[in-house]
Amino acid sequence: MLKNKYNFVSSFSKLLSVQFYHNFYKDNLLKEIEVFADEDTSRFLKSHGILMRFIENGFVLISKNDPKFESQNFAGEINLAFFLKIKSNFFLNITDIPYSNSQKFIFQNTQDVSNEKLHLNEFVDQKNTQSTDKDGIFGEIYLNINSKNQFFGSEVAREISNELVYSIHFNARKVIFRYNFFSTDSVIDFKKYFITDEQDSFKLNNFDTRVLANGMSVYFILIEEETLASQAYTKKLYLKKDDDFLTYFSIFLPYPKPNTINYDSMKNVYFNDVFVKI
Repeated sequence: MLKNKYNFVSSFSKLLSVQFYHNFYKDNLLKEIEVFADEDTSRFLKSHGILMRFIENGFVLISKNDPKFESQNFAGEINLAFFLKIKSNFFLNITDIPYSNSQKFIFQNTQDVSNEKLHLNEFVDQKNTQSTDKDGIFGEIYLNINSKNQFFGSEVAREISNELVYSIHFNARKVIFRYNFFSTDSVIDFKKYFITDEQDSFKLNNFDTRVLANGMSVYFILIEEETLASQAYTKKLYLKKDDDFLTYFSIFLPYPKPNTINYDSMKNVYFNDVFVKI
């Protein structure tokens, strides 16, 4: 995917940017979003010659350097509001937020003189969410700027103002890998099977059975250590079998996918299921 690049000539200045991050992704960028200004903000941007431009993980506000905006008529605080739409189908699965398909994020700045996150803690959490009657996961962003007339309403505004960089950081959800094994054979003896890594540094063989919602019976094993959900895992696991020296059985176990993360309300655990036919 080509990245958006903008070259700003001297007649324009970057006022601020809002950028979204998510450590589930390899590049740490949350790109599956849509942001747009509310009606009042849209009118204000137009009247002040401010352009809203989108970058791959957020947006930038660009202001035209027009002397008329140095007038005291343009002094005073400016309130901007934007709507956020999450476009990822698996956002709830991979993100450490309350497990609900009906919630709204609220993000807002606390000052307009230096860069800051638009949430109090390191990552977005339940303090930034509200329950809603609407289906979906969406958000609202409120920015209060120009408190010191550093952008508009001052003759020296253009000389003293610096671009404000606001950011929003989402944390990946902690999951437990659950490998499920099935076969067309009527009977499988799992007493000789085990899971290990490339170096055979450990051996897991505490298999159990469970019945899926579709009635299929599978053997399963849990990788008990919680792991942050990720777009790209690095640790390789294998299903092997203790057998005589004339035969060798080894299957690489595929990495879990975000669409198979499920919340078990009874155990209060997020399982990331992998199904393997043997």
